Amino acid sequence: MSEKSLREKYGGKLAKAINRAIRAELPDGNAALDKLTKLAGPAAYSGWATPDGKPTKEAAAYSRHKREIVDKLEAQIRKKWGVAAIETPSDAAKRTKAPPRARAPGRSKRGDPKTGGRARQNG
Repeated sequence: MSEKSLREKYGGKLAKAINRAIRAELPDGNAALDKLTKLAGPAAYSGWATPDGKPTKEAAAYSRHKREIVDKLEAQIRKKWGVAAIETPSDAAKRTKAPPRARAPGRSKRGDPKTGGRARQNG
């Protein structure tokens, strides 16, 4: 089984096909996704975060349900159908990055301010 066969059976893009498979193949999958949908409304209405950047209690409840229940169901479907796991931001941070390229001396990041960032033309 593969991503292609999962998408052929359930239709749509991969995320939608996985959700459809969760609803169809896993016990309590439908209820878990319905609860996530019900938690999303209040979380979105609350603005997801307070002015100081912390998640609201509604957003925290949504994230907790997604992390503790829905992500595990998604992992089961991905394993069953042989679809690779999603790389999380923490996984991406673990990979090494190439250092940023240094600009030539005297070159600003924004370009020439007198020409609106475009290079000057001689003449």
